[in-house]
Amino acid sequence: MEILRHQFLDKLPEIEKAIKECDVIAIDTELSGLHRPLATKRLYSLQERYEEYKEATERFVIIQFGLCTFTWDSAGRYIAKPFNFYIFPTSATGTVHTNRLFMTQAQAFDFLVKQSFDFNKWVYQGIPYLTREEEELHRKEAARRMKDDIPDIPLDDKEVPFMQNVRKMIDEWLGDSQRGEGVNIVAKNAYQRRLVYQEVRNKYEDLTAIGMQGFIRVTKLTKEQQETRMKERLEKIERDCTFAVGFRKVIDMISESGKMIVGHNMLLDVSHMIGQFVQPLPDTLEEFKTLAHKLFPNMIDTKYMCAVEPELYKIFGTATALEQLRFETSREAFTNPRIDMHPLFPRYLTEKAHEAGYDAFMTGSAFLKLASYLEQLRYPLDKIAEEPRVERKPKVDKSSDDEQDNWYEDGEDEEVYNYGSTRVNLFLDTHTVHPALKNSLNKSVLVRSAFDCFDFVNDEIVINQTTAFHVQSVSGHLDMDKAKEVFIKAGKHVLERYDSSTCFLVFEQIPQHFNLEQYKDEFIITPVAQYYENMNTPPSK
Repeated sequence: MEILRHQFLDKLPEIEKAIKECDVIAIDTELSGLHRPLATKRLYSLQERYEEYKEATERFVIIQFGLCTFTWDSAGRYIAKPFNFYIFPTSATGTVHTNRLFMTQAQAFDFLVKQSFDFNKWVYQGIPYLTREEEELHRKEAARRMKDDIPDIPLDDKEVPFMQNVRKMIDEWLGDSQRGEGVNIVAKNAYQRRLVYQEVRNKYEDLTAIGMQGFIRVTKLTKEQQETRMKERLEKIERDCTFAVGFRKVIDMISESGKMIVGHNMLLDVSHMIGQFVQPLPDTLEEFKTLAHKLFPNMIDTKYMCAVEPELYKIFGTATALEQLRFETSREAFTNPRIDMHPLFPRYLTEKAHEAGYDAFMTGSAFLKLASYLEQLRYPLDKIAEEPRVERKPKVDKSSDDEQDNWYEDGEDEEVYNYGSTRVNLFLDTHTVHPALKNSLNKSVLVRSAFDCFDFVNDEIVINQTTAFHVQSVSGHLDMDKAKEVFIKAGKHVLERYDSSTCFLVFEQIPQHFNLEQYKDEFIITPVAQYYENMNTPPSK
């Protein structure tokens, strides 16, 4: 289902219902650009990678967001509801004018053009948004306006005749014993309108200036009229704010649901979701991890899932592009569970690859197939698939003369087809994920890194053990700047801090003349494999 600006508020209840009732939420984004051109480095530290993603969220924006919910149906299948949103930071939001700046990347737009992306629809019908801080500022400004707590502006000399005439019109109206409902004042521009409101507020306490189409009406309201006007103004402010907050409402719903959030290579997606719709990304990596986990406590990256699980890696190897996952999970080994499109969501009955809503549908479908496959292999007693069958639903005796209430013939039972697939076990309880998903939970794939994943909750584990070393400071405190100076001539490498006294040293490839003994006065250096063996905590793959 495509959701555009003019439909958004009307469709929010339907979106909220889909999120609340579902088992899994899959997401995908299309961006105005990805990141700055990469350097020639083959290896990046986590901090460098985070800074790159943080910078990307400050430069580029999500221009299309895909959301697909998957809900278990009593007929033994999942029902998918895919939504596709165009997102544009328009200033046409009532009294809210954000006037955002963002960059575009030619390569990203060239790719979108080849995928028939509708740029006119994006600009003219994209949904606006406010971050939480922007919403708070908007509400404070609205409250200030409600109280008429607006600073006065100076009166320009050329507007003196205009204001003299305004006072004359108001005074004559007040002095007329048979005066009408009010006096109408025509202002030529925003400055004159502001002066009129200011004059009435400061000089005529019992009067009210009301903006009308083409003029300002100055009148005296009864108590009931004042209460009605106040109510109308509050309702307008709330409507303006809801429209201005816009797409962030959807992000809030996803976050508040606590449901399983599934993406494909999703670290950049999550970074943009937070940086664009919630708040600017924090300066430190640890703060980002805490924030992301608080907002989205249950995340799974299907690309990492295929890499970390041996049973899946045997099938996919390194061919884990989303289209490849979609193709492979359509084979016989991945028939469970059955996934059908909701009849009111027909947009993706035909493929629309690289449209965010369709990619979210592919991601969620692949995840359910992969999760079910792992469960069937590891916990077969928990997953006994039923044969598809037709169930007889007993006829309900309806005493009605309405033929529509008794559309079936007497003596017939209603037939309900059961597809026989089995539901995927996502959680053992509210806070415990199923063991088949434990290795993948809250981790996202990384490339050109000492680690195989980005871990939103725990410390990452170095996996490239043949080129990695554990470094401990002899003095008890590790000065990372000093460590960088010491190892700068050793070869291309990254340093990953572990705690206050240790770090990991990871080379692109081991230097030929790397001698551990030459550093013994300052550091105790141990090959990572030996370090994990000594700690009796081997990294899990």
